[in-house]
Amino acid sequence: MERPPSAPRLSTVPLPSPRRISASINAEVDAQLNSAEIDIELSIDPLLTAPYPPPLRWDVTEHPNNIKLASMGLPQARDLSREDLARCAVRMSANGGPVKLPHITLVFPGLPLMVAIEPIDAPVWTSTPLPYVTVGDVLYSLYKALRLSVPLRELYALTRAHQESVSGVFRQRLARDLKNYDKNIHYGVRYIDYLGKMRQFVGLRPAAGIEVPTGKKRGEVFVVVLFPAH
Repeated sequence: MERPPSAPRLSTVPLPSPRRISASINAEVDAQLNSAEIDIELSIDPLLTAPYPPPLRWDVTEHPNNIKLASMGLPQARDLSREDLARCAVRMSANGGPVKLPHITLVFPGLPLMVAIEPIDAPVWTSTPLPYVTVGDVLYSLYKALRLSVPLRELYALTRAHQESVSGVFRQRLARDLKNYDKNIHYGVRYIDYLGKMRQFVGLRPAAGIEVPTGKKRGEVFVVVLFPAH
């Protein structure tokens, strides 16, 4: 399977809706999220739900092509299919029928990291982009976002202890991948280094309370649940 060419946007500020998504779908979602008198129900696809053990075997340092589906009653692990990747990631119900969300935001509590997920322009799991976030959009966009280099100004804004921790993880990553040592030195600290040993993807859960960043709405923000990688 080829790698999707488009990269996700990683930021700590609100981002606009994707151009390719139907305006009517965005308007419907925004209207529901803006209503103060609703009880929002969110349904995350089982492949992305955060039980333990998780349905996916994935160390987020590895490319999503290497993800294995390893539970849910399967006799043995298998690769994800195009049908798996094309499944809707999250549905929301509020004052009406379920709506497939056209954009979501991923957060990592305690870390200065926020990833905006929207439909990839040229997905390999469908012939054309879908008007909602898919399982594949989440997995591939998260992987690419974590591989982006951390700007020096952002790194220097961390506490001294956090800087030393991240730098230590970076040095360990260099030692584990001597084949790509020069390239890794060139790109420096990446967002993946923020995670330390917490690299085993477990799934997503809805963000609650103070986990929702300023400017974001309840129902569009999800926490990435991670466990230590073996």
